[in-house]
Amino acid sequence: MKIRIFLFTLACLTFGAHAENKASRESVEQLMVLTDVSKMMEAMQEQVSNMFNNMATQMNISEQERPAFQKYMGKLDILFKEQMTWQQFKDPMINVYLKHFNQKEINGLIAFYQSDVGRSMTQKMPLVMQDSMLVGQQMMQGVMPKVQAIAEELQGEIQQAREQDDAQ
Repeated sequence: MKIRIFLFTLACLTFGAHAENKASRESVEQLMVLTDVSKMMEAMQEQVSNMFNNMATQMNISEQERPAFQKYMGKLDILFKEQMTWQQFKDPMINVYLKHFNQKEINGLIAFYQSDVGRSMTQKMPLVMQDSMLVGQQMMQGVMPKVQAIAEELQGEIQQAREQDDAQ
């Protein structure tokens, strides 16, 4: 009987400690407000739109092809703006934070983002992301011809294999 009481007490304490460590949805939402996650989503959408627009140059789109390209990019832009909104992203993102952070960590992050340094980081992060995207795009411009060459090589080998299969 004493063992059962001990195990029951231990289970209650363990559950209670775990429940105490679990972050609340409200605190995670507060953290997201402090870090301007919704504004970062908007900035990210703008960067994706800019990246799509830069694809015209990377793909050597001619003036004759430009209307079709712009129509396609416009559709993609609308799709992303409709399907990737902060409201659709918010609850799943809160769940990610709840999965990986406990209440003590969320409280620490809230304290940081309420500080001068944290507010500065929040204000500057969209610019850091924008500049990072530009660096990535510049790097991709150098890599794209190589990627295209590899893709053409693959396409040639696939075509050759298909011709061999058809011959048999």
